[in-house]
Amino acid sequence: MKIGYFSDTYRPHKNGVATALSIQKKNFEEEGHELHLFIPYIPNSLQEKNVYKLPSITFPFQKEHRIAVPFSLKYDLLLNKIDLKIIHTHTPFSLGIFGWYEARKRKIPLVHTYHTLFTEYAYYIWDHFPGFIKKHLITEKEAKDIAIWMSKTYCNLCDLIIAPSTKVKKLLIDFGVKSPIEILPNGLDIRDFKPIDKNLAREKLNLPKDAMILLFVGRLGKEKNIEYLLKVEKWLKLNTSYPIYLVIVGDNPDKRVLEGLRKEAEELDIEDRVKFTGYLEYEDIANAYFASDIFVFPSLTETQGLVVLEALTTGLPVIALQDEAIGDFVGDEYNGFLIPHSPYKIEESIYEFGRKIIELINNKELYFTLSENAIKSAKDYSVQEINRKLLSIYERLIWDYNK
Repeated sequence: MKIGYFSDTYRPHKNGVATALSIQKKNFEEEGHELHLFIPYIPNSLQEKNVYKLPSITFPFQKEHRIAVPFSLKYDLLLNKIDLKIIHTHTPFSLGIFGWYEARKRKIPLVHTYHTLFTEYAYYIWDHFPGFIKKHLITEKEAKDIAIWMSKTYCNLCDLIIAPSTKVKKLLIDFGVKSPIEILPNGLDIRDFKPIDKNLAREKLNLPKDAMILLFVGRLGKEKNIEYLLKVEKWLKLNTSYPIYLVIVGDNPDKRVLEGLRKEAEELDIEDRVKFTGYLEYEDIANAYFASDIFVFPSLTETQGLVVLEALTTGLPVIALQDEAIGDFVGDEYNGFLIPHSPYKIEESIYEFGRKIIELINNKELYFTLSENAIKSAKDYSVQEINRKLLSIYERLIWDYNK
């Protein structure tokens, strides 16, 4: 099958969407399909077969992202030759608009995956407005309302929406999306996670061999709630003598964010127990999972949380704040723990989070049961299985169009 993908992010960007698209493209090509991917020009990106780069500029509110022009005559003419059977967009913005145009022009099905809760990221745009605009022209709530309207409008232009989790499907329905919605998470290529001896993995990352390692992987943004983890680490330091370290893999182009987290760790007197690694290459991230004991995830803004699946694949029990997106993959007391959370009862939540960590330290049998179940549950989300389901969706839509 000849498939067209349109996305505003791809390698070398380090985020869940870029990772998922890279994995999907590789697997589709291994199965003999053609996947043609249209992305913004990204500095330092490598040349890759069937990847086409449109002129782009830096997104002013998140410097690591790019905005492409929403049309290219050159690639419009190229698409006349490629003869795509279906178009799948992974953004509602610049290249999502180009993908919509090309699908309608060619009268082929248009699928869209809603990867990001834009209502939770509207903060980045609103926060950068000058003070007089925020005071007199637009509020943060109005910025979120605009994000809802844009999400609804674009999704209703599509033939089918892919929601990575139950949470996303419910939200899109609440937004007013009328297009059909199917739940299909992004998959992982389990082959990328080759087991490595824990001591060797810790040596590579300069981690202590005789301690419990808690791991977080993700962008260091406000929405990830990393300050919560620092408070959990503080609680653990006060309530157990067992050496427990928190490893935070990720970064933010705004270096003030990392500096702020380091400063908070110092103020909490846990700087000796927290290691910030910055961005790591994919192979090194895999090593970080195998070097660790428990994956901890406090974010409440995920559409899926691909890193949670990565952790499960490597056998790490997951302790996360209760969230429907994470609940699709983590079963409480099956392959991890989901901690109830309320902004009005943060101290209670931190206590419960820390208590579960100590429980896994003290109960080896429970730990190994959750670890074994983590590996079992992750197998359901292999990219091979997810792409097989995705192809079935494509074939059904193409059939409907050609009737």
